[in-house]
Amino acid sequence: MIDVDLGLAKTFPIREGFRLRFEASFTNALNHVNYAPPATNVSNPSSFGILQFALPQGSGGNRVGQAALRLDF
Repeated sequence: MIDVDLGLAKTFPIREGFRLRFEASFTNALNHVNYAPPATNVSNPSSFGILQFALPQGSGGNRVGQAALRLDF
């Protein structure tokens, strides 16, 4: 399974005692398709060993991103 996660953060000083922080994080940043394990039912030779489904989101599936702004004082 190929799963590259990425996170970035930058803090900007505004004035004394105040900082603004920007954060962004992505799971599966390259958006690489990861397939579920192949079918293992030997009694069904038409689907045995074939990759049929992609993994769902959160399990190495689709790319997911979020961003946040935070004011520290």
